[in-house]
Amino acid sequence: MIKSFLFLLIIFLSTITSSQGARSFAGTFEIMNENSRKFLDVADASKEDGARINQFQRTHNLNQRWSLYYEGNNVEIYSIISVNSDKAIANPGSSTQAGTQMQQLTYDGSKNQLFEFTHVGDGSVYLRNSQSQLYLGIQGSSKENGASVVQQTFTGGPNQRWYFIVSDIPPE
Repeated sequence: MIKSFLFLLIIFLSTITSSQGARSFAGTFEIMNENSRKFLDVADASKEDGARINQFQRTHNLNQRWSLYYEGNNVEIYSIISVNSDKAIANPGSSTQAGTQMQQLTYDGSKNQLFEFTHVGDGSVYLRNSQSQLYLGIQGSSKENGASVVQQTFTGGPNQRWYFIVSDIPPE
């Protein structure tokens, strides 16, 4: 069931168009890591700038729901915004260092808050930060609750693959 659902999601995402980089809403999702089967999560449901992005078992809470906005100009680039805090997943300080912990920050549209999607044949995607050109992954391929979401050099491993599951909570 999840693979057929993800296939429909890929079709949906691939049909989104926008003129000259105009920001457009693409949907609300829960984002699951392939390796751990845990979900992107804002630590402690924080609404503050600088809160850690980690993984946690699925709770269906708003700190695990993300609004996707198309930011590309004929390229699959998106901002990923927490439904709970209305803040973007970001590479703090525009770091180019592998291992940098992802945080949520107030959205400003800068490249450190944008991610390029690369589709994998199984319905998952790789997420590459537009600023650092590094990929989102789970530190140490951990399967534990609270493990850090960091940027990494590309390995193609399952800790760098993500599934987007449609959520029924629209943005305000």
